Amino acid sequence: MNVLTISQLNSLIKRTLEREYLLKNLYVTGTIINAKRYSSGHVYFSLKDEESSIDVTMWSNTVLAKGLVNEIQNGLLVTIKASVNFYNKMGRLNLVASDMQIGNKSPLQLEFDALQKELSALGYFDETHKQMIPVLSSCIGIVTSPSGAVLHDILHVSKQRNPLMKFKLFSVPVQGPDAGPIIAKGIAEADRDSDIDVIIVGRGGGSMEDLWCFNDRAVVEAIYTANTPIISAVGHETDYTLADYAADMRGATPSHAAEMAVIPLTTLQEDLQKKEEYIHYVMNQVLQQKRSELSTIFNRKLGIPALQMIHKQKSALENIKNTLQHKSSTLIQHKKHVLSLIAKELDMQNPLHIMMKGYSKVESHNHPISSVLDVHVGDELTITVSDGNISAQATGIYHKPNDINSHS
Repeated sequence: MNVLTISQLNSLIKRTLEREYLLKNLYVTGTIINAKRYSSGHVYFSLKDEESSIDVTMWSNTVLAKGLVNEIQNGLLVTIKASVNFYNKMGRLNLVASDMQIGNKSPLQLEFDALQKELSALGYFDETHKQMIPVLSSCIGIVTSPSGAVLHDILHVSKQRNPLMKFKLFSVPVQGPDAGPIIAKGIAEADRDSDIDVIIVGRGGGSMEDLWCFNDRAVVEAIYTANTPIISAVGHETDYTLADYAADMRGATPSHAAEMAVIPLTTLQEDLQKKEEYIHYVMNQVLQQKRSELSTIFNRKLGIPALQMIHKQKSALENIKNTLQHKSSTLIQHKKHVLSLIAKELDMQNPLHIMMKGYSKVESHNHPISSVLDVHVGDELTITVSDGNISAQATGIYHKPNDINSHS
């Protein structure tokens, strides 16, 4: 089994196409759509018939040489001379045009241009009339056929982004000469439903004839007069209808329309977290500011006066302390002096002090002897002097003459 890489496959396709002579000089006819002219002078557009389309490039030197600078317009039926080009790096095939013969616009294109001009003059496509698509919707109204891939694509993308989203289907035909008014009624019915936050109107791709019901005046008027925001998703990216111009927003595909209408649940959660963090930040900033303001007010109204009062009271207490210390010191000195005098007086009265001068104390049987009458011959005596005691015995008693007389 020969397995090719993408590069090998694309190179093989390119070589095969280059070997085919018929693909080098082609004449192709179709209607121009999605024409774009860039500052480089190159023109890019697509040629479309009833069933298919192909991308075309015309380089600036060809545009100038053929006098087509202002001639290439959407809706023109043209025949081009071209060769097939395959860009193998991206795997894309297109035509490179070397000449162009411009014919007339198709009848449908002429009708489209006339109605677009008329409705544009009435303001149906004005940007000032368009509404913003709600950031957070809870219910989406879908105006389309229940059997097409459009409904499946919208539901699939929406459920992936937010499984909580609700939907209401307004079943309408999306092709045929009678489809326009029915689509308009479906839009009006969805607009009257109070549960619906946004409406998606759409169908899959097709030829201009297939999509023609979305150019119906009734559809355009229904979109224009609706109070509910509307997203159009008609055809493919290169297909434009008048419904696209009238809608508040255009989705390149039904899936793209669903992406516009449904914000991912994860994005909502992240946004909520960011808002919560921001609220906490703002609250902290406000609290910090209020604390600063309160501190300033406190210092101005309470703090400084309180400090001044405390300082004043502290100074008064210091004065009282000094006064008390001075008075107590004086009182203590006076008391010390008095105690000194008393001590001296007591010292003078101290028997030991007298003894130091040569006096002594005599006791008999632990009783002081103050008279000879207190002693009998033979009594044991204790004589106390300044440096000790002396034991003695009374051997004789002698009375002073006055004492003898006083006792006789």
